[in-house]
Amino acid sequence: GSALTATETYVGLTGNDFVVGSVVVPTIATVSPPVGGLVGGNTVTITGTGFTGATGVTFGGVPVTSFIIVNDTTITAVVPASVTAGPVTVAVIGGGGTASQGHAYTH
Repeated sequence: GSALTATETYVGLTGNDFVVGSVVVPTIATVSPPVGGLVGGNTVTITGTGFTGATGVTFGGVPVTSFIIVNDTTITAVVPASVTAGPVTVAVIGGGGTASQGHAYTH
């Protein structure tokens, strides 16, 4: 499937001026490789949209060891360890919201 890009529009006040803008909600298209061991430590590439300004990445709700925003469509992340084998949800937290994809990675 292909990833969809969602945009939220907002209107606000700054002093005496109206501000109209938009915030891009991130999306996740792929996680590669999609499988790794329980000890974590391997690097994966997450592709999607709206990654610029991301503030966090989680695997099964656990923050990654580290991540690098390569560009707006690519993040590399070091997978955290897990105590449970099986598929987990991968999430990218951004300024416009959180993108998550269930069963995107299997420990």
